[in-house]
Amino acid sequence: MSAPSPDDPDSLSEEDVWRSAPHMDIDQWLEGLRRFDQSLYNLMALEVWSIAQTMDHLTPGFWNRFMENRQAAVRQFIQQQSKRQERREEGGGGVES
Repeated sequence: MSAPSPDDPDSLSEEDVWRSAPHMDIDQWLEGLRRFDQSLYNLMALEVWSIAQTMDHLTPGFWNRFMENRQAAVRQFIQQQSKRQERREEGGGGVES
């Protein structure tokens, strides 16, 4: 079994990347960070999906109600941001405290 090559980021585990870190160039560092970021994103998506499935199983319609509430919250946030922007523009562009 040969040691993983820092030139092939797909063949490296997280531990292998850190072990080979002194031999990596910037592009390899960036690729490793991108892979770890994508892995974290995928894990978070899986966790959200599993929570949603569990809650929908325990309380039918949970996910639908959750998404409706989220949409309402986003609309409210956008309205608040618009009002703040209007106040800034009316106030002559001063610094908001």
